Amino acid sequence: MNYYVVVEGAATEKEVYRSWIPLVNTQLKFVSHPSMLDDGKFSIVSGFGYPFYKRIILNAIEDISGMEGLTRLVVCVDSEDMEMAEKFEEIQLLVTSAAFSGLDFRIVVQHFCFETWALGNRKLKGPTHNADLIKLRKFYDVSLLDPEGLPPLTERKLNRSQHASYYLAKLLNNKHKNITYSKSSPGVVAHPKYFDQIRNRLLDTHHINSFDSFLNAFH
Repeated sequence: MNYYVVVEGAATEKEVYRSWIPLVNTQLKFVSHPSMLDDGKFSIVSGFGYPFYKRIILNAIEDISGMEGLTRLVVCVDSEDMEMAEKFEEIQLLVTSAAFSGLDFRIVVQHFCFETWALGNRKLKGPTHNADLIKLRKFYDVSLLDPEGLPPLTERKLNRSQHASYYLAKLLNNKHKNITYSKSSPGVVAHPKYFDQIRNRLLDTHHINSFDSFLNAFH
């Protein structure tokens, strides 16, 4: 089985998933371009955000139709302000409208963004003197409460995805003083130990439930 992975973002998921996918399935090896796919390989293509990723998904289906062997399409997108089921249905309709007979595909909805999953690392909790982080924890403590329930931060005019990114950056910088998180430089989040913490959070608490679809996509 090969895996043709289309991710929403330009940088974050491409870097992180290159590390994470072999942790889900140790038999898989990364190749830099879909044309290099053969048995036991995966390749990651950026969709460059909504709505551009729709064209990239359709191109991926066309590519797979001409490939030898079995190749699974895995589409990873954010739900953003939509409900997870609503986003899933939107992508499913897009894929099935262009699918050829026998296309194997999986849809991973990052609810509501990649950073929501990253907030699931309970090891990020620690003492802090940062006033902003203290306020964030009082408002919604992601070490105790499901990060997928994080609301918008209206006082800073941040929607829930922006809130998650802001919160994650504060947590990581508090834990590791020399680390600055950004979508273009996710860094430590790609580490196997970080992945383990996210998977453990799901298994222990059933929080970040949408992460389960990622784990199931590569078997």
